[in-house]
Amino acid sequence: MSKFIQFNLISTILVGFLLSSCKVKKENFDIDLSNLKVPKKSNVINSNKDISLSSETKNKIIISELINYPDKSKILSSIKYGKIDPFSKKGIKDKLNTLIKVNGFLNTKNNNYVFVSYLGEKGTVSEESIGGVNTTLLPNGAKVVTIDPKNLELIINFENKNYILKL
Repeated sequence: MSKFIQFNLISTILVGFLLSSCKVKKENFDIDLSNLKVPKKSNVINSNKDISLSSETKNKIIISELINYPDKSKILSSIKYGKIDPFSKKGIKDKLNTLIKVNGFLNTKNNNYVFVSYLGEKGTVSEESIGGVNTTLLPNGAKVVTIDPKNLELIINFENKNYILKL
């Protein structure tokens, strides 16, 4: 029973403090703006207009002096070797000897396979492999002509030209 009385007494005191702290204080807050000086607008605005007009004319002069980039077709026609589009993975016109690396040969009773790496991809190609059709390990349109495991050679036809790749 004494614990219950102590609990009630303590809770009553705490509630009293909380309610007294929520009381609104009445204070008058007055600001005297009579001594505030307002700047004149006419002088500042005129000088800014003069500056902004001169900067606009300067921008027009600079823009008229800029040189446009050449057309995409002109740039692409001037490149003999390399990618047609520098941002694409496809469309390589360079020699296949530098692009495709032969890593090994695998002979089975049915098919011969060659382990190759091309544009960071690794895998196997067979004599039925055509680039862009059934494999991404060859450039688009490149076809495997023959696989010669005895001489460790891979012959690829690309743009009507045969390339011999050796291990």
